[in-house]
Amino acid sequence: MPYFTNDGIKIYYEIEGEGPPVVMIHGFASNIEGNWKQTNWVKILKDDYQLILLDCRGHGKSDKPLDPTQYGAHMTDDIVKLIDYLSIEKANFFGYSMGSRLTLNILFRKQELFKSAILGGFVLQFLSDEERPAAEKRSLQIAEALKAENTDNIKNPVALRFRQFAESTGANLAALAAVTKGGFQPQVNEFQTNAQMKVALKGIKVPVMTVVGSDDFIPGDKTLIAQLVPDACHFQIQGKDHLTVVPDPKFHMVVKAFLNHVNRR
Repeated sequence: MPYFTNDGIKIYYEIEGEGPPVVMIHGFASNIEGNWKQTNWVKILKDDYQLILLDCRGHGKSDKPLDPTQYGAHMTDDIVKLIDYLSIEKANFFGYSMGSRLTLNILFRKQELFKSAILGGFVLQFLSDEERPAAEKRSLQIAEALKAENTDNIKNPVALRFRQFAESTGANLAALAAVTKGGFQPQVNEFQTNAQMKVALKGIKVPVMTVVGSDDFIPGDKTLIAQLVPDACHFQIQGKDHLTVVPDPKFHMVVKAFLNHVNRR
């Protein structure tokens, strides 16, 4: 099985198909198999594109350190170094949920690597200073839910859904708790203010598409990124939520149309 190593952490990856490269980054508690293969994404795209699929650290067949400091910005570094390892100069990036956040973080740091970016199942929120502690608390509640011995003790319904999904994928719950806590390590907070984030979004020069289900539970304005990034586009898949949108044929359709448009210019 193909692995590459980043500072002692083994990252599992697969390559499918031929054509312009598409780096595919799965969601939290998922993996290559669940996010991309069982939902027909590999089947739909591999005839026209070279798919670079990886299991993020803490997930799938990659290493799963239990120290939260081993996550955060290290997760984006894994992806950047994998692209360099494979001698890929420029690629399309396709993330879902957590994978979209990682994609956006790389886009801010290494825009020269991008042919285009697809952000699925992701809503960017501009939180006030007063709202940030509550948001961090909600995330830490998810970490605690992942570590709970008994799901009957999990009172936060969103945290319970994360725990149930993680169990359904056979994920390592302790590693996922570390992933969640690692999101609040200092190196992740690249932008100190909402104004800085907005300037960065307006400075993106590559094609960007955002796609979410209309019934996704993620709070916030689903169109916000597309409003701020120049020439970005946004699609909502009606009647689908955070999980049911992933295998939806309409999602397949708009992503393939976007990639065909971008790569045939």
